[in-house]
Amino acid sequence: MSRKTVIDKADRLKKNYRVILMGPGQALVIGDHDTYDVTKLSFRWSCNCPWGRHKGRWSECSHVMAVRRAQMDPSSQEPVARLAGLLQELKQMKESA
Repeated sequence: MSRKTVIDKADRLKKNYRVILMGPGQALVIGDHDTYDVTKLSFRWSCNCPWGRHKGRWSECSHVMAVRRAQMDPSSQEPVARLAGLLQELKQMKESA
């Protein structure tokens, strides 16, 4: 996938409200084929998508790039803020069960 294609996909994901910032260093991205966990470990972002698992050390996948762009544009989170809260509550319930 070319750099331009990755950038275009990241912009599309953010624009279509498919990035959910869950907290500092934690996000969900609803991709074209699955939902991916994007996390920040120290100074690096990682994604559990196939690209992120195998090639992420060389370049960012579109999901990581979309998260970084959403962080720079807080207004992009307004439509998904309620959903993020519900998902966080569900996750906490599962962890405590």
